[in-house]
Amino acid sequence: MESGEERIRFKKTLYFKMIAVTAVLGLTFLAALMCVYHVTCSWFNTELTYQSDILTEQICRNVEISLTELMDSTIPLTATNQRLTPILRTVTGPDKADDPFLKPRVRNQLEEMLSTNYDINWVSVIDMSDDVYLACRDGRPKEGRPSEESVLKLFRDNKVEASHRPGNTIWTKSVNEDGIILIRYLFDENTMKFSGCVIAELKNTVLKEIFQDIDSIKVGNFSLYDIKGNLLFTTSEKKYLKAGAAHREEKKDYLYAEYKISGGRIKIAHEVDLKAKNRRFSDLLYIVSLIGLFIFVLVIVLLWLMFGNMAGNLRILLRNITRVSRGDFQLESTSFSKGDQMDLISEHISQMGGHIQTLMDQISSAKEIQQQNEYRLLEFQYHELQTQINPHFLFNILQSIHGIAQINGDKQVSRLIGLLARFFRKNIERSKNTCSLKAEIEYIKNYTELYKNIYPDRLEVEWDVDELLLDMMVPSCILQPIVENSLVHGLEPKIGLCTIRISVYSEDERLVIKVWDDGLGIPPEKIGTLFETNEAKKKIGIKNVEDRIQLMYGPDYGVWIESGYLHYTEVRLEFPLQ
Repeated sequence: MESGEERIRFKKTLYFKMIAVTAVLGLTFLAALMCVYHVTCSWFNTELTYQSDILTEQICRNVEISLTELMDSTIPLTATNQRLTPILRTVTGPDKADDPFLKPRVRNQLEEMLSTNYDINWVSVIDMSDDVYLACRDGRPKEGRPSEESVLKLFRDNKVEASHRPGNTIWTKSVNEDGIILIRYLFDENTMKFSGCVIAELKNTVLKEIFQDIDSIKVGNFSLYDIKGNLLFTTSEKKYLKAGAAHREEKKDYLYAEYKISGGRIKIAHEVDLKAKNRRFSDLLYIVSLIGLFIFVLVIVLLWLMFGNMAGNLRILLRNITRVSRGDFQLESTSFSKGDQMDLISEHISQMGGHIQTLMDQISSAKEIQQQNEYRLLEFQYHELQTQINPHFLFNILQSIHGIAQINGDKQVSRLIGLLARFFRKNIERSKNTCSLKAEIEYIKNYTELYKNIYPDRLEVEWDVDELLLDMMVPSCILQPIVENSLVHGLEPKIGLCTIRISVYSEDERLVIKVWDDGLGIPPEKIGTLFETNEAKKKIGIKNVEDRIQLMYGPDYGVWIESGYLHYTEVRLEFPLQ
């Protein structure tokens, strides 16, 4: 027969399990690290996109408001139309006149617009005959001043876009980095026709103010493009010339999004360098990963140091367990450290192995025997009351005496004997452990009626019974000992009338039966002894009543006594309301 050590396989040893645990922990750590990395990156991109959308929407609102305010403060729609269209109507319209001073008047109006608004670099008007009227600020350098030909070319390049949106403002790129071009048709309200087009270069200072506090490293770069995709303004050091899908494909490592404002006449592009963002984010992940790896390696080393010597000691423990299984408690000593849990297990294994099962069997058997004995004792005490006098014999004798009394005409004796006969008859019928509350009350009524005839004018019984509870089941003969105590200890020693009040009601999901009398009460020193078993008196007492209730319904139910010495006694019985 193989010994315990010979049956051990390497795959079942602690060494193998430690190696397996190390491998599993390593793979789990690696998988968790990869999962955290991908989930975090996904969350980071989602959060970055969300924050980008919020910031760009705010930028779009600010840009649109700023351009509208710039237009209204420099080239207001209504005022410009009212100022220039009457003159242009006389120059090229149906009311055309040959006044040589009309064209100078147009230039004077343009120069007046320059003088009243510092945000205008130059302004020009092109009539319907493509004649150009140009006014430039005197302080601008020569190379910063456009020619009439360049203005006319600018008009023709954007004529299609402007004609699609007559009356609306077209913003386009200026050769001057500090400016932005405004193009808008002039509408003559008298002829209800367009009489020309105004073109002006405005300073883009308001746009720069919007973006001057933006940190491009943290939130990315913003660029403004006109309707043709020409760059109007950018916060990037690199000047991208085109926007849209081509730019998005070129910048695959960027988070890129475009937003249209001013009815699609201007586009705002927002781009974030994902490589730079991910690089800073990855650095943090690498640091966390290295810390986690260091902790993992440290835990593995500590585990091997803690359990490295355990394998040899476990062999000794295995041999000790084998001896215990054979009933041999002469165990060899182990090399576990003193105070170690394994040393404690080895020390007590002989005591636990040989005797624990026997001890449990003895306890279980003793408990079962004790419960059976208690139940039998209570059953014996219950039936003892019914068997003190043979009920059948007494019932037959009493029936005979009752007949003789009726023949002799003694009605009182006949009535008493009839009551006593009914009492014993009810006693014969009460062979079960439980009965209805109605039957128990009828039994007590017959019992107290006998006492009323024995003690005429000395006993009064009051009943306060909830009739809805009469069908409730209660232990048989549960009230008789209580009422008997009221009669024996309350009525008999008292001089005069004794009142017994029996109440039945429900309270807090419990059936409550209360027996109260105004007898002499119970001395305080004797109340505590009422729940003690009295073997000398072979009667069912208060202790027996409480034991029966608790045996049937549990320790939450039972008997409670309250007494005022020389004044009253109240006994309260509680049952589950079921």
